[in-house]
Amino acid sequence: MRRIILISGLVIVAAVAGLVAGLILASGAGNKSAGAAGTRSTPEPPSVSAGNAMAVKTSPKRKILYYWDPMVGPSSISPKPGISSMGMALIPVYAPQTRTATAGEVRVDPAMVQNMGIQTAPVTLGTLVHPVRVVGYLRTPAPGRYSITIRASGWIGKLFATTNGTTVKKGARLFTLYSPAILAAEEELIAAQKALAAARKIADRSAVHDTRELVRSVELRLYYLAVGWPQIKKIARTLKPLEYVTFYSPADGVLTDIKVHQKSQITAGTTVMRVDTLSTLWLDAYVYENQLPWIHTGQHVAARIAAFPGHTFGGKIIFIDAFENPQNHTTAVRIELPNARNELRPGMYALADIHTTPFKHAILIPRRAVINSGTGEVTFVEISHGHFDPVPVRTGLSGGTGMRHVLQVLSGVGPGQKVVTSGQFMIDVESQLNEIKSRFMPKVPTTAAAPPPNNAMPATPDSQKNSHGGSTKPAAMPKGMKMPATKPSALSQQNVRVDEEPLRWWVRPLRGRHPKMLM
Repeated sequence: MRRIILISGLVIVAAVAGLVAGLILASGAGNKSAGAAGTRSTPEPPSVSAGNAMAVKTSPKRKILYYWDPMVGPSSISPKPGISSMGMALIPVYAPQTRTATAGEVRVDPAMVQNMGIQTAPVTLGTLVHPVRVVGYLRTPAPGRYSITIRASGWIGKLFATTNGTTVKKGARLFTLYSPAILAAEEELIAAQKALAAARKIADRSAVHDTRELVRSVELRLYYLAVGWPQIKKIARTLKPLEYVTFYSPADGVLTDIKVHQKSQITAGTTVMRVDTLSTLWLDAYVYENQLPWIHTGQHVAARIAAFPGHTFGGKIIFIDAFENPQNHTTAVRIELPNARNELRPGMYALADIHTTPFKHAILIPRRAVINSGTGEVTFVEISHGHFDPVPVRTGLSGGTGMRHVLQVLSGVGPGQKVVTSGQFMIDVESQLNEIKSRFMPKVPTTAAAPPPNNAMPATPDSQKNSHGGSTKPAAMPKGMKMPATKPSALSQQNVRVDEEPLRWWVRPLRGRHPKMLM
């Protein structure tokens, strides 16, 4: 079975090589026939292909840079005509007419521009806008949390707030407390009030002043024990102590974290429960590193909640965390959202669009026009129709929405230039091939680089131009003589492994199916 597969592969390779050789011979025969049927003037040489879809138009007077076989690759480059390692005649490559070509420069036949889907777009100077979309969860704001903490040990008398999540109004009763320390302070307040009344009866100003200061001191003592002013005034007016002191809600909100029950004993410093106000909520969102340059405090935000489709909640950024999460490389951003109707609830998931500040007078380029080479960024600039040149660029911020994503260009290109936005990957392949060829290209002497005399085509081993302008015929070989074999160039001998590179496009599929076939 392996032998059959091996023979089939060799037959396919031989068929492809024969087809290519036949096409080259047929093209040469067509050019010879066209020369015989025309006038006596030398015809313009055909365009030379530097790839499958890349063609460079040449004229008879243009300088020959080198000869090579595109199927073999850069290792076949030679300063003079010859035969490649695949047995095919080397093709001349001519220098451009207008200016000196740089390494990586690409010329595309105008007829192939549309077939390859090459599209260009201008580099513009405008305003860079980039709305940032973030996600996060709603939570209770820290300033809206009120802890009910006992400042004197005692026992719960009556617990009115028994369920977490219960909505309470400001001044609503939460619980009553019996505390010996509070009761003793009440008795002192009653005694001070009686002493003040006695001093007023005898009209002793000094005694009135002293007893008044004593009353004020005891009232402050009760206040610091968390007894409200209305209850303190009631004790001073009625001269009767309150066995159970009532504690009230400090604000409108909901009850959370209730830790006591009916008749529970508590000690000083214990937090009995907490009241959270929900009139304003915090949306804690997370932004990535590349979004941070767009975020600033005070920016307006439009948040959307799944529970209210079609409705947005406006807010603004009030805080940006100074630290970054090293696990997911995000930074917390806090957004304040008003909740006057108590529609929003802590824990809800929200999507938020941050209205960022635009950057004005920025050089903009489509994001599709930039190719990341791994070590830098490159874009192809259209010099003329069908003529492209790779230019390294340095980009900044990215912006735009939908299909109109753009990049800020810091250096490399300027407004008015055109860059390739579609088909640039095919041009990039040819550009890299041209750059490799420029590295492998030998130093051609001036005499060898000059065009042939009388505007004639350079002679190849299989054809020779008739000096009388008639039909071209192969030179007759004496009987018994053989064509001497052309030695491969020293460059191809030194780069044997490079010869395999252009053929890997068809070797890889076969090797993947039959691993032992092409070993």
